[in-house]
Amino acid sequence: MSVNKFEIFKEITVGGLEKDQLIQRLSEAGIQFNKYALALFAYPQFSPSLEIEKVKLVKVSLAELGLKGSCTIEEFSTITSLLGLKLCPLYLAAFLRLEYLNQPEGPYLTVASQKPNEDENFPSGFYLRKFESVLWLRGYRADGFADWPGSNEFVFIFKEDV
Repeated sequence: MSVNKFEIFKEITVGGLEKDQLIQRLSEAGIQFNKYALALFAYPQFSPSLEIEKVKLVKVSLAELGLKGSCTIEEFSTITSLLGLKLCPLYLAAFLRLEYLNQPEGPYLTVASQKPNEDENFPSGFYLRKFESVLWLRGYRADGFADWPGSNEFVFIFKEDV
């Protein structure tokens, strides 16, 4: 099985903005944040590259990965690595939010990234959601996938060299 079985979801431009500029653009676009998102913005690992890069993204559900909602983080990491899916830098979620303003109402879209801090109380990453006509970039905490909906979709970077 290879990443080539997944369709490109979006091709976006990331980088070229400092953290403050990026957060200002999100605010100007009317994007809402929760307290976990604000904690992630404040974290040193949330540091956008000043180098501009185009990336191709795929979105994949746990079911499409062949995983159940009760899989462990290790199982998730193993299967996604075998499929050649690349985790996103933490800041990519903010750029995706800016380029995905037409997100449909409903389920959330989790940006697959490395948890920035091992503290179990620290947010794990970001997800995008449109709820009651409001666009959100929300941080979340997770300790595995015990209650994760099988239909939840994750965004990964498409690696063309796989």
